[in-house]
Amino acid sequence: MSPSTKRIRGVLAPVVTPFKADLSPDRARFISHCQWLVSQNCGLAVFGTNSEANSMSAEERMALLDALVAAGIDPSRMMPGTGCCSITETVALTAHAVEHGCAGVLMLPAFYYKNVGDEGLYRYFSEVVQRAGDTHLKIYLYHIPPVAIVGITPGLVERLLKAYPNTVAGIKDSSGDWNNSKTFLDAFAR
Repeated sequence: MSPSTKRIRGVLAPVVTPFKADLSPDRARFISHCQWLVSQNCGLAVFGTNSEANSMSAEERMALLDALVAAGIDPSRMMPGTGCCSITETVALTAHAVEHGCAGVLMLPAFYYKNVGDEGLYRYFSEVVQRAGDTHLKIYLYHIPPVAIVGITPGLVERLLKAYPNTVAGIKDSSGDWNNSKTFLDAFAR
């Protein structure tokens, strides 16, 4: 499948992942729910906070993305979450999404170690971009300090945009702080 070059627009539903009694993802119910959301003209934000992505292995997440594509869901309507504590898993999930032609990826900062400065986060995101090595990659930075306890600053966004203007496509600000959102809007809205 050719990678998507369209910028994702409209509503992206944060998709929950149903699990079976044995705690494995319920693929059939997941696909059915995603098909219904798409039928309601929603794009899909899979493998984010509501999806309990960090409770699943990278292999489970990739298999679910494969299943959605195999079920006929247009990858250009999807923005899977790919950020993990492991840079290797982040790169694998990111490359997998790009190979499928997803509109972009929603990427948490490396979040296990707290008080990481902008330089460390810049190096993390840069390493992912370099290792993924695909010009079709579109990253939407995921700023969710109440959960990750690691924030994304306007200075970091500015630096990433200068280094990767065709890769960093946006930011999801889940800080719950309007002043923070306004700062991002004032600085980066196009």
